[in-house]
Amino acid sequence: MTPPLLQRVDRPHQGRRLLLVSPYPPSRTGPAEYAAVFSAQCAARGFDVRVLSEVVSGAPPLAAPAPGVEIDPVWTPSLSGLRQLYRAAYSDSADVIHINYSFTMYGGGVAGMVALAQIARLARSRPVVVTLFDVLPKRDLTAETLRLYHIRTPPRLARIMVQSILRFLARTADRIVVQSRAIQSILVDDYGLPSGKVVVTELPGYPAAARSSAVARPTPGEAPRPTILYYGFLAPYKGVELLLEAFARARATSPDRAMRLVVAGTNHPRLDFDYAATLRSEATRLGLGPDDVQFPGYVDETTSQALFHTSSLVVLPYLRATGVSGTLASAMGHNRAVLVSDLPPLVGQLNGYPHSRVIAPGDAHAMTETLRTVAEGRFVPRPPRSTAPGSVRHWAELVDRTAEVYASAIAARRTQFVSFSGEFAGETEAQT
Repeated sequence: MTPPLLQRVDRPHQGRRLLLVSPYPPSRTGPAEYAAVFSAQCAARGFDVRVLSEVVSGAPPLAAPAPGVEIDPVWTPSLSGLRQLYRAAYSDSADVIHINYSFTMYGGGVAGMVALAQIARLARSRPVVVTLFDVLPKRDLTAETLRLYHIRTPPRLARIMVQSILRFLARTADRIVVQSRAIQSILVDDYGLPSGKVVVTELPGYPAAARSSAVARPTPGEAPRPTILYYGFLAPYKGVELLLEAFARARATSPDRAMRLVVAGTNHPRLDFDYAATLRSEATRLGLGPDDVQFPGYVDETTSQALFHTSSLVVLPYLRATGVSGTLASAMGHNRAVLVSDLPPLVGQLNGYPHSRVIAPGDAHAMTETLRTVAEGRFVPRPPRSTAPGSVRHWAELVDRTAEVYASAIAARRTQFVSFSGEFAGETEAQT
């Protein structure tokens, strides 16, 4: 009789059946956007992909991003919902289970610990690869930083919890994939994870979809207005209040080229107050009207494509960064100019991107001056030097590297099984 491990691993599709656990649809979160693009690119490279996604109440049926991808909403960030996730994943014939993971993605608290336990249970049946989207260095787990992220856990307890979760993932997952060498360094040097377990596959720019019908065009005789775009969740650590202040100053001193600012996004799910309302009040206090600043809230995929395509500058004014940015990947995919805070995960993601400028986090003066150059049509990029020559530049490369991760995990499992079988046979022979 074939042992259960090889029943799960030794499939006729030779490692090409992939089960991806992730939030979805793409416009909801960064990991959801990644799941959509990654699954479509995997299907294009010959994988058979099933995505086990979160159940979104009231959402229409989810469309697959490409042929060869099946979207199956099965779980919720709750105890019963995560048990349903385990049952769906275990019954699938996938060669590899790939789990998108962040510290709050599956509910945090008790539900988050249950998610870890389910990962451990799945890892007993076949290889499990985890993409870790966010982590803070130990030195940044301070009371000030935790307040920015609206996390009420005491700093000392937060450091213990993060260390425990990361070590648990290192013990149970076959590989941990990160999208930045800066994050790899944090995991290995700061938290002591085995370097052989942590693999880097840098995040390329997201492919820009066809969007001719979605692009807003000026009316005849109207000069196009320079548009500054902020896109993503709204939270204090994102620096949006600083952006509003810098925008108001830049616009006041460049009246001949009136800019507009679009702040597209909803409150971060971790917040228990209406931060978007706070930002709208701040815009009013700064004398910015609805023609100056727009807060469209949640935008669908078609609208988000149009926003990136028509923007003059995409701004990431973050005060902290726990990982790479889906917003930055979208801007790079659309070949947009970007202004980015000088934070290691973001600068590493830029990797010499030519249409970029980098400023110190919280530097209102530098942000104001940069926005003024956009208003006056004289923006000049100053890209940082490439930090990782030979890194992933295209999605085909990312899928190929990830396929190598899958293959090595499967091979390691087979080696472990053969070694165990040999030891067991030797012991049995000795006993007889």
